Amino acid sequence: RTLAMTIYGDLDLSLIKEFPKGRKNIVTRVVSPTQRERTYAFIRSQVLEGRQVFVVCPRIDPSDPSQKSRLWSEAATVKEEYKKLSTSVFPTFTIGILHGKLPSKEKERVMKEFKRGKVQILVSTSVVEVGVDIPNATVMLIEGAEYFGLAQLHQFRGRVGRGEHQSYCFLCTSSGADRRN
Repeated sequence: RTLAMTIYGDLDLSLIKEFPKGRKNIVTRVVSPTQRERTYAFIRSQVLEGRQVFVVCPRIDPSDPSQKSRLWSEAATVKEEYKKLSTSVFPTFTIGILHGKLPSKEKERVMKEFKRGKVQILVSTSVVEVGVDIPNATVMLIEGAEYFGLAQLHQFRGRVGRGEHQSYCFLCTSSGADRRN
């Protein structure tokens, strides 16, 4: 439809040929289960340098009745990931949780705290896919990357790299995928 409107309609085509001044390419890597600890160590170093991190999961809750299939039962959940990260992986960092089933006021509060830098790591569902601008966030870790579409992955990746620091996107998968650029 957009292409047809460009060709036949009243829509102009604009080409953006360069990044905004000061922006860098986002380094993107596929992370297999064997590379998980190394990725956590890297995230730890970023947070200790004062940067912030998004962790995106495909599901909210392991007991969600709408996702009974075996395929979905293996997908990472926000609640489980939040618990794991806050208790055993990053117990000294401030970690927030965000998903669509939270009350609106709670979602607003969590996002304000993340924007202000009070929350160092935000564990979320796809609610952060669009409309989120946190220039200090330099890492996007996507759990269960194979459960998202390519357009969604691209949108998530676009949540980082908005500031002056080098940014990274880690696509975590349960398969033994090789690293890709």
